[in-house]
Amino acid sequence: MKKRMGDILLEMGFIGQDQLEMALAESKETGKMMGDVLLRLDWLTEEQLQLAIAVQSGAKLLDRTTVQVDQQLLSEIPQKFVLKHNIFPFAREGNVIKAATHNPFDVVARDELARMTGQQVTTYIAPKEWIAKSIELYYQTAKAIDDDIEKATRTTGALEEEFEDNQIITLADRLIEKGHVMGASDIHVVPDVNLVRVYYRIDGVLHQNYLFPKAFSKSLVTRFKIMGDMDISNPNIPHDGRIKYQGAVGDIDIRVSTFPTHLGETIVMRLLSYSKVVGDIQVLGFESEDLEQFMKNIHRPYGLIISTGPTGSGKTTTLYSALMAINSPEVNVMTVEDPIEYVIPTVRQTAVNPKAGLTFSNALRSTMRQDPDIVLVGEIRDRETADLALQASMTGHLVLSTLHTNDAASAINRLLDLGVNTSILASSLTLIVAQRLMRKVCSQCSELIDTPPDMKEPFTKNDLEAPEKIRKAVGCERCYNSGYSGRTGIYEIIKIDKEIEQLIFSGALKSTIEAAAIKAGTSLMFRQALRKVIGHVTSMDEVYRVVADA
Repeated sequence: MKKRMGDILLEMGFIGQDQLEMALAESKETGKMMGDVLLRLDWLTEEQLQLAIAVQSGAKLLDRTTVQVDQQLLSEIPQKFVLKHNIFPFAREGNVIKAATHNPFDVVARDELARMTGQQVTTYIAPKEWIAKSIELYYQTAKAIDDDIEKATRTTGALEEEFEDNQIITLADRLIEKGHVMGASDIHVVPDVNLVRVYYRIDGVLHQNYLFPKAFSKSLVTRFKIMGDMDISNPNIPHDGRIKYQGAVGDIDIRVSTFPTHLGETIVMRLLSYSKVVGDIQVLGFESEDLEQFMKNIHRPYGLIISTGPTGSGKTTTLYSALMAINSPEVNVMTVEDPIEYVIPTVRQTAVNPKAGLTFSNALRSTMRQDPDIVLVGEIRDRETADLALQASMTGHLVLSTLHTNDAASAINRLLDLGVNTSILASSLTLIVAQRLMRKVCSQCSELIDTPPDMKEPFTKNDLEAPEKIRKAVGCERCYNSGYSGRTGIYEIIKIDKEIEQLIFSGALKSTIEAAAIKAGTSLMFRQALRKVIGHVTSMDEVYRVVADA
């Protein structure tokens, strides 16, 4: 039988019998919860009340210092719902949504959230005030930011204007905060003939969000340069810098790059988060057989695993999710990166610094003197780094790294082009994972349509049954009128078996290696993309945008 709250508070020594009786009397008279009465009378702290609720309900207390909000999840849940129930869904792990609530006994809110999302819900206890502030920040701040940007960009229309310092500072800050709230990976500030255009890259695609008068261009660029500790005296050469932004939306680490054009300097800012939490490897988009193969190989004690694909294809996320899956107190995991994009507890991470002489190759060489079990090398860019990575994988270390190629089989050619020894590559390479990120159709506005006859051919060509219906992207306010919301991975995995090892050793063509891989069970990316269409995850337009027909 569940203990009464009053008895729990007495047992924990938070209140006395007289206080309990007075609070019960007021609660009965006013209809307010006894805990709220005790808070109003200042006889109980919010923390003490949460501890008592945790004891009574069995729910866990939310550690608010470590919460990382999944903004994609919030975009799927209406603001009206969270305000009505005072519940804040903040993360998703696999098929479970984590939500903060001050009342874990509110099964109506929990069940409604589960029905709405089609997923299980686990609730965590948090203060009412924190939940209210979080809802305001992540649901209402975007509108407030837009209002501030509108005020900051009011001008007289003159081509050259003098702006107040606070005006430009506010504008620069709000542009960064807007990007963070929207879940953008990059912000582009681009001068035009009479305008300044501001773009945000969301789900891998640029969206133009703002147009400002050209008069803002120079002042805005100068402000970002100052924030990034960059040289403002020479606008005629490219500059690079870092911004450590601290604001209402939290702390953001920003990599800044400027580039001179005939219309003025262009600014591109990559939004990073050192406290960002790597996602569950189960939800990256792997098909079951590929996931089994990947998990098997990352748990091997040695070998080289390569993740390959173009910039922005999710390679880093895949490898860091692998590190999270295999990291434990029993192994020494070290990384060499450019830059550090995720911080993982107990992992010894290093960012390369070429200006100081710390390159991938010499950092990797020093890493090998630190008795590592697992090493992640951000990217193999030259022969020296490639040779070191292969040597490490041959001497009892598991090495994870990335390359830039269009498909899995091309990774072998790329390494050979760098000049690595063929026999060493054949015996050391264990797995190649090529990948892309595809946008998922918005669940709120996408339409189910009959599959056009001309779109059925790719399915039959790839030994798949053409679906009768497919999803079409439409566009609504929630998905910024793009028709898509969120992304998922498609993968092409080549396991280096005896046959492929011999083909590498003999210098076989890429097409020969790919054919052998397909025979051994490799599914090409285009085929996996088509299966996402069959599963109503994405559209045919997105398939052709991301990956070419095989």
